[in-house]
Amino acid sequence: MANLMRRLAASSVVALAFSPLAQAGGLIDDNNAVNSYRPTFSTLMAKVTGDDNARGRARGFMSELETALKAPADSSRLLVYPKENSTNMLVVAAVVPPKGYESLPIPVCAQQNNKVLGTWQITNKGEVLPVTPVFNPEGSTKAACNAFIIAARSDINQRVAEAEAKKSGQTAGLSAAPVVANSNNGSLRPALQ
Repeated sequence: MANLMRRLAASSVVALAFSPLAQAGGLIDDNNAVNSYRPTFSTLMAKVTGDDNARGRARGFMSELETALKAPADSSRLLVYPKENSTNMLVVAAVVPPKGYESLPIPVCAQQNNKVLGTWQITNKGEVLPVTPVFNPEGSTKAACNAFIIAARSDINQRVAEAEAKKSGQTAGLSAAPVVANSNNGSLRPALQ
């Protein structure tokens, strides 16, 4: 019985060590990834706004995002840039994954004039992948990206809860289904994953 318990414990440690979340570093840990996403995101912001000046807003957002990624928190966080804003301004919002889960994709939403301009996920490899937006209900007075960000944060928190439950060997009460539907695979995750 003792040998069985040792083998079980050893296999759990090995499985955890080789899990994708434990192995992969975050976006900020890979210079090539950072150097890849920066121009891509900047170009996307200029494209969705039709204004080359949006690259400046993209740079400001990326600076704030990278600062947040360098100091991970114990839970997921909302990042809104600029912090002081209005509905007619170009605003970029993201969900920053918690400490230990930096390899999760970072959901990002851009809005202006109370419209969602684009939604993406930035991977730990520096890819900026489009994802299907989640829109506020008709007549909502909330920020345009509100529904997307709430759904994305819920998705990240669900992934973290599932991973933590696997670490402790518990799975009861956790949903096996993703929280938010993407038209291709039922989640906020990019369709290619």
